[in-house]
Amino acid sequence: MAKEDGNRLLSKVAKFVRNPLKDWSELDAPEGQEAPTEAGYSREALKEMIERRQRNDFVRRREFDMLRKLRQREAAGAREQGGSPSSFSLNTSGKTDGRALTLKKIDEIEEQMSQQWWKGRPQGEGAEADAALAPDPLAAQHARAYADTAPGVPPPLQADSEPAASNLGASSQFAAETALDQAAIRFAHGDDAGAEAILLQAVAGSGPYADHDETWRALLDLYRATGDAEKFGAASTRYAQRFKRPAPEWVSLRLLARNVQAGAEAQAEGGVDWYCPAELNRDGLVDLTQALSRAGAVWRIDWRALVRIDAAAVAPLATLFAHWGASPVQLRFAGAERLIGVLAEATPLTDRSTDLAWWQLYLSVLRAMHLGEDFELVALNYCITYEVSPPAWEEPAGQYASLDPPRHSRPGGLRIMDEAPAEARAQAEPVRLSGELAGESTATWQRLDAELAAANAPAISCAALVRADFAAVGALLTWAMARDARGQRAELVDLHRLLLALFRLAGVADHAQLSPRH
Repeated sequence: MAKEDGNRLLSKVAKFVRNPLKDWSELDAPEGQEAPTEAGYSREALKEMIERRQRNDFVRRREFDMLRKLRQREAAGAREQGGSPSSFSLNTSGKTDGRALTLKKIDEIEEQMSQQWWKGRPQGEGAEADAALAPDPLAAQHARAYADTAPGVPPPLQADSEPAASNLGASSQFAAETALDQAAIRFAHGDDAGAEAILLQAVAGSGPYADHDETWRALLDLYRATGDAEKFGAASTRYAQRFKRPAPEWVSLRLLARNVQAGAEAQAEGGVDWYCPAELNRDGLVDLTQALSRAGAVWRIDWRALVRIDAAAVAPLATLFAHWGASPVQLRFAGAERLIGVLAEATPLTDRSTDLAWWQLYLSVLRAMHLGEDFELVALNYCITYEVSPPAWEEPAGQYASLDPPRHSRPGGLRIMDEAPAEARAQAEPVRLSGELAGESTATWQRLDAELAAANAPAISCAALVRADFAAVGALLTWAMARDARGQRAELVDLHRLLLALFRLAGVADHAQLSPRH
């Protein structure tokens, strides 16, 4: 028995020497039961390897961010020294060290990242399959960032650009739209030379773009937008020779925009201080008071877009109108009939469940607008509904005038919702977008809502619209989505091709009708 114990002890020591990581109590287990433990160690090793790879990826991403910040500081320093900065260029000045190469790759990746949201919108039934087969973009960025390429040699093509390149011969329409997309993005960034280079390369030679009419028209629209009549003449001659038909006529969009804006300013007599939104709430009242605090002695307010007033804003608005009626203010309203119509619908006769604040607002509005007869009729309805004495008429202390053109009036009308004559509506100025749109331009979309409320058709002329940056396009998309949700889809007409391509890329075409200029 002692001999067996000694053999077992020696065997156990031998096992411990072979497997020093095992616990001493686990050495008595049979050989066949060691597989699960070894498998457990394998899983732990695999988990450790995954965590190590994640740490390495995190370190690489952090280094990438630090190098990008370094590049941005160098670009800022170059601009302060009077150089010619470029978002996607790097002056290597003969340096071929690894740092310069890495910075060059960062610039290229930033350019690709800036275009990623606008590119590759899924089309067709195979979009999901293509997206599933696409490589990891982070891995591709790392590969390009740390690639060993020589200065001046272009980086390898992205994986997602290879299918597009292979389809150039199969679908010239797809290729032409891709060129238009790139040119439209460059143009929105203010890179007119880059947009021109893309379009010139697209229509050069006998490639798939050379006979694509929209790409040629986009090039001509680019020259119209930049005001380059000489290049327009040369390109229009080549266009006529290739397509055997007359080229579009020359027009300077910048000059057209200046004329339109000058005419609008002269007609507006100082413009409107505040445009009422479709739904007036407390936030809208804050905007109203802030706008009037910046206005002059005459306050111009446009009510044409008003559809409803939030219940929480009724009492504060009634207090505001009561203050206006007792103060020597000068009010000018456009679309006041829309405001009175909303209030008339909110104050039905003999309905005692209506909040008294609605009636107080209605009477305060009529007093501020110097409508004494209408005030007496509404006060009588108030008396009939609540069986109490109505408020007495008090002469307003301020002045009021309408910004609307003269209309045919009807006698005794509380509802002054009369339509203008057909001749006047036919001669009304169209709703326009002109010049260059930059930023969110909240006042622009409020103005469009107001003008479309009074227009005969929901069409917006963009014949004098030159450019829109990405922030303005985002604001336009939000505005179009809101109108589409209300069943009031707008139509943007006479867009030049670069704007048309940009709006389609942003998804505006999903919520508004877009039409190109001729």
